[in-house]
Amino acid sequence: MKEIIFANNPLDRMSSIRGDQEWQRQSKLAGNSIFLVFKAGKPLIKVSSDTSIKSQIRYFSSDQVKSHLDSQLVIFLGQYSDQNYFAINLENDLSPDLYKNDSKFIDLRSIAQNLSAEDTGILAQAKSIIDWNLNHKYCSKCSSSKLEIKDTGYKKYCLECKTEFFPRVDPVVIMLPTFEGKCLLGRQKIFPPRMYSALAGFLEPGETIEDAVIREVKEESGLDVTNVQYKFTQPWPFPYQLMIGCFAEAKSDILNIDKDEIEDAIWLTKEDLNRIFVGKHPNRIWVPPAMAVAHQLIVSWMHT
Repeated sequence: MKEIIFANNPLDRMSSIRGDQEWQRQSKLAGNSIFLVFKAGKPLIKVSSDTSIKSQIRYFSSDQVKSHLDSQLVIFLGQYSDQNYFAINLENDLSPDLYKNDSKFIDLRSIAQNLSAEDTGILAQAKSIIDWNLNHKYCSKCSSSKLEIKDTGYKKYCLECKTEFFPRVDPVVIMLPTFEGKCLLGRQKIFPPRMYSALAGFLEPGETIEDAVIREVKEESGLDVTNVQYKFTQPWPFPYQLMIGCFAEAKSDILNIDKDEIEDAIWLTKEDLNRIFVGKHPNRIWVPPAMAVAHQLIVSWMHT
């Protein structure tokens, strides 16, 4: 799965020591701890000026960020090669002397394809858990109490009603229906002009992956599908989704599109897709870039 962006996190998350407050306190100050930084949802990236060299996460030592450790949200990410990895979400700025001309805060979607697979995996974990913490500050059960952060951000606790809350992951099925040598791509109104992608939708409570694929394809295109096959998954940290890629076999190619769900849908052969990838499709159709699991589903089907 090296080709799946966000899916190659090398860190040992060390969940067994998240609740050890003394270890966490000491490790934040340890010489083998490094810190990546987010601000306004964007990670600080050391940008490569050489297109043949990947950009990198900009890391700081504990000494460099110690003034932020008590006042900002700090998340323990895990360990790798005898180093402790942390993420800090800044509400104020870093000291000016820590900035370098080659580092800046960049939207993760825009930079992901220029990072190593391992860096995208680390950033996916960091962004998802930071966003969850920022979006869940108050108890949803007693409705008024501010939640206390536990386990370095992997649990929150209400002192009033004693309820524990854990990070959520929103599962999304994304699927490629096929019929007699063709695959179906759809287009939402919010897509850029002429872009088509795989069909997708959120998994609902009490629903299997297979049921969700069948339901979503039916709702969006009117197709009945069977033989749902799981292919792969991709963490999608916008804010904390898990994309579940699947194939499905349609019983016919007759569409009945729900215009509230999608704007248009089109059947494409492998030859059509080859023309799209080289920019020679007569309708100038294009598909999502390689960082998207929809792209990987399409490429995987083309090689079947």
